[in-house]
Amino acid sequence: MSLTVRDVIKRSNRLMGALATGDDPSADELADALISYNSMVRAMFGTIIGPRLSALTAAESLTGEPGGLYQVGSAPITLTLPAQPRNGARIGVVDANLALAANPCTVSRNGRLLEGAAANLTLDTDGESRIWFFRGDTGNWVREADAVVDEPACFPDPLAAYLPDMLAVYLAGEFGSDIRPDVVAKALEGRQAFARAYARRGRNQADAPLGVGLPIAAAAQG
Repeated sequence: MSLTVRDVIKRSNRLMGALATGDDPSADELADALISYNSMVRAMFGTIIGPRLSALTAAESLTGEPGGLYQVGSAPITLTLPAQPRNGARIGVVDANLALAANPCTVSRNGRLLEGAAANLTLDTDGESRIWFFRGDTGNWVREADAVVDEPACFPDPLAAYLPDMLAVYLAGEFGSDIRPDVVAKALEGRQAFARAYARRGRNQADAPLGVGLPIAAAAQG
């Protein structure tokens, strides 16, 4: 069964010795730990999960490249997601012109799931931006966004199992708490497991995209 963010927070607090078995954190403790959890996960993207994103202009419909943060809104376009993404691939769009209401961007899923849905997504709200990473185990482009406390962790169960130890070490660093060596060791093992799953590099794979997307015809949307 997938761990929820609440489960991760409770286990991390027990690992730190801040919470007894069977107890729950207070509302304030839960809120503080949620901020830390989201900060930790955000810091993993572009480091041990996928490449850093590079800003690229998208003035016409194109097929995006992993690692591209496409600036849209100057004209109505379709951004087609990569056809064969690697596990951990990242891509995003940002309304650089604050004009998506007039110039919407349709994100074509290209045969994969997009935010868990088998449907394309149209962005048409001024100022909207989204970033996704690819989960190969589910074939889903998952939106990178702050978690809420009772939703499942957005990673496969074998990787999510490391999150309590990773969060315990993160919290200990924030609050100057002591942490057991075995927890530190498992947290490091977790970072290495995430890197193996999501940050593999081939000798011909650059972090940054080439800088030019592949134009597509309007009829090729799928």
